Amino acid sequence: MNTKKNILPEDENQRTAYLNGEPENPAHGNPDYSENNELTDAWEKAGLGFSYSAADPDTAWNNLQQKIIKSNHASRSGMFIWQFMKYAAAILIFAGIGIAAFEIFRTPNQVIETPVKMLTAATGAHPAAVTKIILPDGSMVKLNANSSIEYPEKFVSGTRHVKLSGEAFFEVTKDSLHPFRIETTHAAVEVLGTSFNVSAYPEADRVEVNVETGKVRFSSNGIVPGEHRPAVLYAGKRGLLRISDGEIVKSEILTPNYASWFTKIISFQRTPLSEVCKVIGNTYQVNIRPGNPDIGRLLYTANFADLNSEYIIEVIARTHHLQIRKYGDEIILAKR
Repeated sequence: MNTKKNILPEDENQRTAYLNGEPENPAHGNPDYSENNELTDAWEKAGLGFSYSAADPDTAWNNLQQKIIKSNHASRSGMFIWQFMKYAAAILIFAGIGIAAFEIFRTPNQVIETPVKMLTAATGAHPAAVTKIILPDGSMVKLNANSSIEYPEKFVSGTRHVKLSGEAFFEVTKDSLHPFRIETTHAAVEVLGTSFNVSAYPEADRVEVNVETGKVRFSSNGIVPGEHRPAVLYAGKRGLLRISDGEIVKSEILTPNYASWFTKIISFQRTPLSEVCKVIGNTYQVNIRPGNPDIGRLLYTANFADLNSEYIIEVIARTHHLQIRKYGDEIILAKR
């Protein structure tokens, strides 16, 4: 609608009456209906309403023209905002597509983890080769002869993890958030904080754990045959894993002399000589055995502390009137 069109004064009253829904003024005929329709539309948008009889035609018309101008301005502003929002939406859509494509096709960032340096401690065959090791968490390990342990320079994962071959005594620093795990060739031992001895020589027919304090979880590692439940061992208890069938046997008493290899304190109470020879062999790293099964069944009782192996073997032989025979590095207890 062209709001700048000149309207004759005689038409103003009639148009105002028309917008107000009042009868046409017969004295002036019918106004232009297209213009009336435009005026009606603008009038309704402006939300105006008044009675012709109470209105000042000049003031009403001036107010109407101002409303029309504002209405047209608002329409243009709305159109501009609409166009702006449309283009902005398009930009956002294309930007989103671009970001999505980037995320899909970009090369993932490679998380480069620096390998943890592994340390190995090993001992020789000499009984004096017993080694004391302090692990990164402060745990202490005593390593028996002919044994080795592998451990990281620094514990970086949720589990403190070491590998053992042979025999070791552990005093594990308590840390409930980071379990301590020992893996051997055939078994695994998990603890939170305790002291215990693990004997797991690769050539042996068993893996043995003696718990001095705390508790441990003792299990096979899946290599041995059979599927058996792990055993929880408490202080003063022993667990023995038979490699032949994977069975774990628990005992209410510790293995006698399980720590003699580093304490050098030995106690025999009616112990068969076959077992006596094993204890002496493990404590002093000597190869000793009974000459026959009958000698192996002989019982022996004695206590030794901080004595050398030659003296102890001599005492045993005299007690049972046996002869000591040496063949290379092998010692045999035989009948006279």
